[in-house]
Amino acid sequence: MRSPGVAVVLLLAAVPAFGHPLDMSMLNVQVEGGRVLQMLTIRKASVAELLGPSGTELPPEELMAAVFSVTLGDSKLSAGGEPCELTPLQIEPGEEDTLRLSAAGSCPPEGSLTQSFGYLQRVSGEGRQLFVLADVDGEAHRQLIDSANAHLTLARKVKVEQSFFGFTRMGVEHIFTGYDHLVFLLGLLLAGSSWRRLLAVVTSFTVAHSITLALAALSVIALPSTLVESAIALSIIVVAALNLLGKKSDHRWMLAFGFGLVHGFGFSSALAELELSRSELLSALFGFNVGVELGQATLVLLAMPLLALMRRGHFARQVELGLSLGSIVLGSYWLWMRAV
Repeated sequence: MRSPGVAVVLLLAAVPAFGHPLDMSMLNVQVEGGRVLQMLTIRKASVAELLGPSGTELPPEELMAAVFSVTLGDSKLSAGGEPCELTPLQIEPGEEDTLRLSAAGSCPPEGSLTQSFGYLQRVSGEGRQLFVLADVDGEAHRQLIDSANAHLTLARKVKVEQSFFGFTRMGVEHIFTGYDHLVFLLGLLLAGSSWRRLLAVVTSFTVAHSITLALAALSVIALPSTLVESAIALSIIVVAALNLLGKKSDHRWMLAFGFGLVHGFGFSSALAELELSRSELLSALFGFNVGVELGQATLVLLAMPLLALMRRGHFARQVELGLSLGSIVLGSYWLWMRAV
């Protein structure tokens, strides 16, 4: 663990010194793995607005704690959706009636960093703007934010050499934790009254969602997430309703293909959130799709013997009706939550 003094020196050395344009506030950020160093250069006039006219006259320790509390300490820094912990290190006078507040913290080593600077809405003049200069794992970022949109996002690089198996695991997890996809897959399995029909249905679904997963992940086609998620819920209702009515024609594979295109857009949302570069995306897409297929194949292999036993029982139709009704209820609930 570096000492606070060393941390501040390293921060100043790692990030080039730029004057803060138009006398606005400035934030220098250095991110290395799970270590985050920040230095906020803020106008004394802004501090006086935040703490009161006598706020800048507090003793150094009290001043540091007070300024940190209303700025960096209240900025909700997170990485990959997980909160980070920031601790103030020191505060010192800057140039042209400014104060420089430094802080250090730890964050999860993966996932984009996000931060919100609500204090920009509580000050006036040039202080309502913040110029950010960041070094995130060796990659430079520059961004100007203001009181109207006081949110900062810093994308982080994914190590390609480690991504394939990681994204394969993510694809498997996405299937096992994507309950709407699981319910839809159950509906497809119930529709397979013979092995030939089942193979045609599952293959059609697989081919279709692989197509749209690639198109969406590569930004060839983009659809609103609300529309996609609502359509996935609707697909569950339609397939379950057809099972409930006992309609299992040889053309069910066409329905599976059509809805598979929709589910592919749903799968792609997991990759879109990571903000990957083009070169990283190709490896991630292949690994993720392999994981999705492995997860899907595992579920089919586990479910088929159980369904075969069910169909030999005296209450096969009653069980199928119960599963179909339950799927309709779940699909209707998800459709209501997502569309309304």
